[in-house]
Amino acid sequence: MRILFCDDDRETLAQVQAYVKEFFQSLGGAQPDFAAYTSGDALLAGEAYADIAFLDIEMPGESGIHVGAQLKEYNPKIKIFIITSFADYLDEAMRVQVFRYLSKPIDRNRLFRNLKDAVYQYNMDTHEIPICTADGVIILPAEKIVCVETVERKTYVYTTEETLRTTDSMERMRAALSLPCFYTPYRSFIINMRYVSQIRKDLIVLKYGGKTKEAYLARRRYTQFRDAYMLFLESTR
Repeated sequence: MRILFCDDDRETLAQVQAYVKEFFQSLGGAQPDFAAYTSGDALLAGEAYADIAFLDIEMPGESGIHVGAQLKEYNPKIKIFIITSFADYLDEAMRVQVFRYLSKPIDRNRLFRNLKDAVYQYNMDTHEIPICTADGVIILPAEKIVCVETVERKTYVYTTEETLRTTDSMERMRAALSLPCFYTPYRSFIINMRYVSQIRKDLIVLKYGGKTKEAYLARRRYTQFRDAYMLFLESTR
């Protein structure tokens, strides 16, 4: 996940970044990539793609509305948050299909609630994951991947329909599955939290299509994973 921030008010820019980073740190798992700019021109000169963007409307050069429209051309599913002290631009912002409209000064709790909604929508969007095998490349929707496991230097992808042996490394799979629903509970596992049916101190039980799969959970990660899983459940309600 890639998140952009753009605001010529450096104080607001720093505050929003801090709140958003705090939110994702509370989720655990892979953290998004962040980039911040103080003008729309600078952002468009350096960026083409993002999953979430926090944009001020009135900035030197290109406005937040124009920047948001440009970002949507690269990723129609981007979640755009417009941040401003002025309500006059609401109608214009809605035409760009802005996800949320946030007023200054930023309310932390309101931002968290709206960001939770954005993460939920992000999880629901279909992400196609290429799985390299000895026979070729199989493209799978992320939601069909139950877990990934490494056994004796061989990596297996468990899906809702079959088990695949991939030629990809665990590191490559972890990078490909950098979505909020995936978590690394142990160095040899990546799991999809939507299939969790039980959490023990050192084990996670996954259920899918009448099957059961157990994944190791490092004891030192138990509390972190439990909290991340509870937040994931809240995001899908």
